[in-house]
Amino acid sequence: MTSSLQYVFRTTLAIRGATGLTRAIKSASNSRQVHTASNFPYTTDISSSPFASIQRGKTRSIMPTFSSMEEERIYRKEHLALAFRILHRYGFAEGVAGHCSVRDPVQPDTFWVNPQGKSFARMRQSDLIQCRVEDGEILKGELPVDASATSIHSQMYKAAGRGRGQEGGSEGGVESLVHVHSPYTKAFSSLNRSLSMISQDACAFYEQQALVPFAGGVFDNQEGARIASFIRSHHKVAILQNHGLLSVGRLSIDEAAWWQISFEMCAKAEILASSSLHPKETFVFAEKNNIIDTRNEIGTSEMGWFCLAAYVEEEEWHSKGEHKL
Repeated sequence: MTSSLQYVFRTTLAIRGATGLTRAIKSASNSRQVHTASNFPYTTDISSSPFASIQRGKTRSIMPTFSSMEEERIYRKEHLALAFRILHRYGFAEGVAGHCSVRDPVQPDTFWVNPQGKSFARMRQSDLIQCRVEDGEILKGELPVDASATSIHSQMYKAAGRGRGQEGGSEGGVESLVHVHSPYTKAFSSLNRSLSMISQDACAFYEQQALVPFAGGVFDNQEGARIASFIRSHHKVAILQNHGLLSVGRLSIDEAAWWQISFEMCAKAEILASSSLHPKETFVFAEKNNIIDTRNEIGTSEMGWFCLAAYVEEEEWHSKGEHKL
C-alpha cells in the first residue's frame, strides 16, 4: 500500500536534507518533474500538491516519498533527531523531562524514542532507542528510557493504530508523538481550558484539543493507557493538566513537533493578551466560519509537516550532518 510518506512512485528522490540540492526526476506514473531544494520537494504538477491553493508560482511543494521503507526509516529517525535539536534551540528542553518518538515504518509494531538524559541539542539518529508498541519494552539500544515515555507512547500507538495512508491505517492513526515541558504551555495547562480562538494560529487547534486530568507521575502502562483514552481520532494535542502538552503526528514527526511549537506560541499569546486586558474588556474572538476555514487551511497534517521545514533547514545547517550519525 502506498502513501505520501512511503513510496507513491518508485523513482522519487528521498529527501536527505542537503541544502541547495536540486534534481529533476521523472515520475514512474506520469511526466511530472519532481525537484528538491533544501529539505523539501516541489513539483511542476500543481494539482498533485496538498498546498496547491495556498501557494503561487510555477511549482508547488509536495510531501517526501521514498523508494523503500528502509529509506523512510532513515528519514524518520534523522528528522526525529532534528526535532529534538529544534525543540532545544527554542527553549523546550527542561532537565531530563520530555520525550519524542516516531513509529518505525519497517516494523510498525515498534517505535523510536530518545534515551533519558541525552541532550536534545546533541541528539543523533543512532542514539535513538527502539521499543515495542505492545508494552514499551526496549528491543534495541543500551541506554535507559524514561518510564513515562515507554508508557505513554506505547499505549498511544497501540490504541490509535497506524496513520493515514499506511497499511491498515486510518485518519485517526498515529505515526509520531512529542511531549516536552515548555514554559507557557506548562502554565496554560493549569487553567482548565483549551486555547481561545483569538488568533489565526489558534484556529488550527479548534475543537482538536483534549483535556487530560492530572493523576501524578506516569510510570506504568496503565497510566499511559488512561491518557490515551482521552485522545480521540480528531485531536491534534492533549493538554495534560498541571503538566504540559502531548502533540500527535498523524503523518510525520515534523507535524507533531510543529503542533508542539505552535501551541506554545499560541499559549504565550493568550497569556500575554489576558494580562493586557483592561477592566471589563474582553477578547475579540474569531467567527466560527472563519475559524473552520482557517483550520482547514493551516491545520492539516501536511501543513504541520511543511511548517517545520524552515526550522529543519536551519537545524541541518547548525548540525553539519551530526544528526545523521
